[in-house]
Amino acid sequence: LDELRASLRALEKPIRAQILADRKGKVKTPKVILSNALARWDFTKSAKDEIAGIEAKLHNGAALKPDGLHFPGGTSYASTPPLSKAIKAKTLTAVVRLHNLQQRGGAAVSLQSLDGVLFDAIVFAEREPGHWMPGSDGFRRTKEFGGSAETEALAKPVHIAITYDADGTVTGYRNGVQYGKSYKAIGPLAFEANQAMLLFGLRHSPAGGNKHLAGTILRAELYDKVLTPPEIAANAGVLTDFIA
Repeated sequence: LDELRASLRALEKPIRAQILADRKGKVKTPKVILSNALARWDFTKSAKDEIAGIEAKLHNGAALKPDGLHFPGGTSYASTPPLSKAIKAKTLTAVVRLHNLQQRGGAAVSLQSLDGVLFDAIVFAEREPGHWMPGSDGFRRTKEFGGSAETEALAKPVHIAITYDADGTVTGYRNGVQYGKSYKAIGPLAFEANQAMLLFGLRHSPAGGNKHLAGTILRAELYDKVLTPPEIAANAGVLTDFIA
């Protein structure tokens, strides 16, 4: 598999270089105006979101540090109060660094019912070692994207995003580029106002089991719409290098 990946990179490298060279000075990259997020946390600064002032409460050893919100594992996580707006179509994003690549089943960010019975989440390696996936209650809206195994998140943060369309289509992105393939699920999961909350570092409540992430979250966002691929790329900070 490593040899095949290396061969694929070797094939793509000169093509990518030529595309970027052709763009330089000739193609003006269009400015992408990102939609307003419902909430945006920069955990290198605060546990309070920058838009609505929603403050995440830290539990069981979760700690804010200069490089982000740390979850040492165990039962550590963070949670928000109930969200005041109804949510159906949505985008979840997180910039996260993992403390180890062998962990299974923890989530960077999860949108769940107040009792934790229903949820959609950005989950790491619950069903397939090393792979990002869309977690959901009873796997009802979950399929594998088929993206590559994670190899870099131990050394540096990666940007992960999942979009949930009103028609049930679920799409994953890693560092601004689509991660594997989209699929259509039964859904989407919809919440009325004040009936949902966000979790960080926990797949769904209650705390315990293999639902906790061991890692550091630098940034997280919730949108009540599906971001487009260029918007995802811009959100990840890689628009100028984005090649479809």
